[in-house]
Amino acid sequence: MVTYLAEKAVDANSNTVISVVKDADTLLSYFPYQVEKGRNTLTLQFSRFLVLSFKDTFEISFSKQSSLMFGYTLKSLKSRNNKFQIFISVRDNKNSTILVHMAIEYGGEKEWIVKKYLPDIAESLLEGINKEVKRVSEIEAESNEKEFDYSKQLNKLSFVSKLLLKSRLVKSEGISIPKGQMLDTVLGSIGEVLSKYRTIYVSASATSASFRLLFINGELKGVYVNDNGKEYFNDENALSSLSGEFKVNVYVLLVPEIPGVIKDESS
Repeated sequence: MVTYLAEKAVDANSNTVISVVKDADTLLSYFPYQVEKGRNTLTLQFSRFLVLSFKDTFEISFSKQSSLMFGYTLKSLKSRNNKFQIFISVRDNKNSTILVHMAIEYGGEKEWIVKKYLPDIAESLLEGINKEVKRVSEIEAESNEKEFDYSKQLNKLSFVSKLLLKSRLVKSEGISIPKGQMLDTVLGSIGEVLSKYRTIYVSASATSASFRLLFINGELKGVYVNDNGKEYFNDENALSSLSGEFKVNVYVLLVPEIPGVIKDESS
C-alpha cells in the first residue's frame, strides 16, 4: 500500500467546508485521471513511460469517521485487491481559516504506477474543495444580503462598530444640503469611490438630525434616519426631508464580506 498526505488552509467556516467534503458527486468531479463517471462508479486510467498503463473501474462509498473526519473508499469492480481510500479531516486553523487535511492510500495492482499520481490526486481534490467552498460561500453571502435588513441594523451600535473596524475613512466634510436633495448630494460626494469599492458606509449628523446609509455594489441597501428623536428605517422620503449643515463621513469597507450579516436580526 502507498500513501500520500497533504493539507490546505481554506478561508471559510467549518460547516461550509464539511458540506462540500460530504458532497461526493461534486468532490469526486475533481478526481484527476478519470476517463468515465457512472452513477456511483469512477473509471480511472494511469500511464507511465507512455507504454505502461493501468485502468480500472471503482465503486464509490462514503463514510463518516467522526464529526470532523470523513472517508471515501473506491473499490475495484474487477479485483478485490485494488482499492483507494481517502481520509479528510477538518479543523480550525490560525487566522480564522479551516485546515483541511487529506490522506490518500492505494493498495493493489500496479502500485508502482499509481504511486506517482497520488500527489496530483490529493492536490486536485484539495483545490476542488477550496473552489467549491468559495462558490458556496458566495451564494450564502448573496442570500444573506437579500434577506438582511440593513436599515434596521444601521441603528445598532454593535453592527456599526463592526463596520467601522473593517473600514477606512476616506472623506470627512461639512456640507450644506437643501431640502429634497440629500441623496443626490451624498451620491455626488461619494462618486469617486462608489465604483471602486463594493461596500460604502456613510454617516452624517447635524444639530437635531442624523442619518446612516449603506451602499453595496453601487446600490443603496440601507437607510437609517433620526430626525429630532424619531427614527425612520428604509425611508428615502424621510431622508429627503432633511436639510441644513451636516458633517458627513464616508467609509469604505476593506474586506469582501460585510461583518455581522446574520439572519437573526435580534442578536
